[in-house]
Amino acid sequence: MNMHLKKALLIGLSFLSLNAYSDTAASKEALALQCRQLADTVASLVYSQEKKACVEKLALAAMQIEDAADFILDDAYPPAKLELDHAVYTLQYAELNSCNRYIQISHSKFEAQKLKNSL
Repeated sequence: MNMHLKKALLIGLSFLSLNAYSDTAASKEALALQCRQLADTVASLVYSQEKKACVEKLALAAMQIEDAADFILDDAYPPAKLELDHAVYTLQYAELNSCNRYIQISHSKFEAQKLKNSL
């Protein structure tokens, strides 16, 4: 009787472990996808800019967010957080520099911050 209980417990724990792993993988994929979508959004803001500094900062932020997605897929969460942190500061610079489409830039900064906090 005791042996059957141990086997059942072992099988149950194995199942839970595999289930948790698949949830983590799905979550990782979802986070990376959100990063890629945000990077695309930020990149689309580049074309409406008149100032060279705005173009450069928004292009840099898009690249940083894209890099964060790659780090997430590689399970390298500290570098992903760092890239998102840099993107937040870069977007903040674009906000303070009075770049065109302020509301979209501000919202993108907020989304990057949310992604960073979810890691």
